[in-house]
Amino acid sequence: MKKKSIFKAYLTSEQVLEYYKGKKNSVRVKTEEGQSMSIPFDVLLKYVTHDGIGGTFEIHYTDDGQFQSIHKI
Repeated sequence: MKKKSIFKAYLTSEQVLEYYKGKKNSVRVKTEEGQSMSIPFDVLLKYVTHDGIGGTFEIHYTDDGQFQSIHKI
């Protein structure tokens, strides 16, 4: 069974650069339900713009927490 969470993520272009340099590999977010999650940066790559990353996202994962999919809403 897939589970899902909704969260907002905002990273500046300077913050995104830290991930590209390998200094960080996951983004800490808080879901709308108040749960703290660690999202692998690589799943957010397709949402990087010149300004960084910004928006509301829906992530789907398995019962044991394995990543399934993510999309911007």
